[in-house]
Amino acid sequence: MVGSDEAELKISESSVNHDFSTPEKQEARTFLRERFLRVISGVIGKEASFQLYENTKVKAEFRGCDIDCLEIFTRNLETPSGKVPEAILRATDVISFEIDNIQQT
Repeated sequence: MVGSDEAELKISESSVNHDFSTPEKQEARTFLRERFLRVISGVIGKEASFQLYENTKVKAEFRGCDIDCLEIFTRNLETPSGKVPEAILRATDVISFEIDNIQQT
């Protein structure tokens, strides 16, 4: 009985359609990832305004983010409580952020 269950499992796994790995979708993901990385690298060093929860707005120099974009690295963070030389903002705390004067290259 156990052997037939394993055989059925193998058959059902092999018949699964893996649409997520089609060459077209891989190419699209590659294009989007490259564009995202260009945007992030292009705004490093720019002044940014961050809208946070609890109706808090802070300003800082954008320095980058981690690979999953869960942490945003900043410098000279200006908060209502004072200035912080280096800070990491959790992306889950950020509603939005704005960067002015972005120039396309």
